[in-house]
Amino acid sequence: MITIHYALRRKAGMSFEDFSAYWRGPHAALVASLAPKLGIMCYLQHHAVLPDVAAAMQTARGTTAPFDGVAAISFASAADLARGNVDPASADAQRLLAEDEARFIDVAESSIFFTEAHEVIV
Repeated sequence: MITIHYALRRKAGMSFEDFSAYWRGPHAALVASLAPKLGIMCYLQHHAVLPDVAAAMQTARGTTAPFDGVAAISFASAADLARGNVDPASADAQRLLAEDEARFIDVAESSIFFTEAHEVIV
């Protein structure tokens, strides 16, 4: 299984509450509706919590500002991920997602990376 992790920062001027509500509501519904076309097996949203603890750890460790959340989108294989994300047949679905993400995500300050899980403690 291959997972895209999309570490998100909200758009400037948007409250965390509004960001979280939009991501959890309209955007989640859009992803769910497009999942079969894109080959998505699993979509998890990890919303940031404990902002005071995060700020203290950020200061103690000298890291950059925390993300507002991480989306984890899983595919059965790299081939399935490629079909759903770069195949021309999926272009309309990808366009719809990108347009919606622009409503609440600061794309330039967010990050995308791909992983394969290796279980250590389950």
